Amino acid sequence: MSPVLAAAFALLASAATTPPAAETVVRPGESLAQLAARTLGSEGAGPELLAFNHLDGAPAAGTRVLVPGPERAKAVAAIGSARSAVGQAPTGSARTEAEARLAEAESLLARARYAEAAAQADGAWKLLADAHEERTHVAVKAGVPVRVEAQGRTRAVRAGETLTVIRGEPPGTPQAESQGSQKSEPPVLLSPEPGLKLALEPAPGGLGPVRFAWKPVPDATGYVLELAGPRSQSIRTAQPVVTVPGLPAGKYRWTVRAVQGDGTLGPASTRGVQLVPGRIKLEVKETPWQ
Repeated sequence: MSPVLAAAFALLASAATTPPAAETVVRPGESLAQLAARTLGSEGAGPELLAFNHLDGAPAAGTRVLVPGPERAKAVAAIGSARSAVGQAPTGSARTEAEARLAEAESLLARARYAEAAAQADGAWKLLADAHEERTHVAVKAGVPVRVEAQGRTRAVRAGETLTVIRGEPPGTPQAESQGSQKSEPPVLLSPEPGLKLALEPAPGGLGPVRFAWKPVPDATGYVLELAGPRSQSIRTAQPVVTVPGLPAGKYRWTVRAVQGDGTLGPASTRGVQLVPGRIKLEVKETPWQ
């Protein structure tokens, strides 16, 4: 099972064991938008707060209101990853369907149906990943050109050229092999920052969610993220970001390689990160200095 599907099933399975939601009291003169901004970080999340509390209208001052907990954070993280993937995906049937699933995920979030929202968002992300993985590479080393036909369009691939054909889409323009692995550069890692110690809340599978991000590599057809630590795994992705729902606490080395047009992996970039439970407490010892 892919990491994305495993994450979706973990989110659904954890819905019944989600910790009780926190409570807050509506302050005097506080509007629904202000209440949503204070509790959920967004003035536009007022309808979601009403849905979560099964209310028909803005609560009056002094009303005790439930505030969603970790299950909402997981859904928001999943939707953020899917939105990033859709925004960078090429036009086509896969992107159109992924946009529809993302819209449904956002609608479910607004209705406080968090497990379903996360599952829809993960489905949109996986759809784009699968679309990028369903590729055929045609490389001509020497000799006569090779004719490639798909979706009613024909392309000639000449000696020294490589053509990538995505299932369900017409063939694009052949690329010279000189644009391949010899000029590839290692990905520029963005987050987590080098040597960072992340304090995270409990999540399915450990602590999380953990987001790994890097800058896009020109002409890359995908990426491979490798985690080495208390739980080692390899994740293939179409976009320069991966959100892992949960990982055991400990020190990790994460490595990213770009998948090039000929299917080979480019040079790697590696960083270290440490995951610790809860929030880090800063202890300040008293000194004789005033």
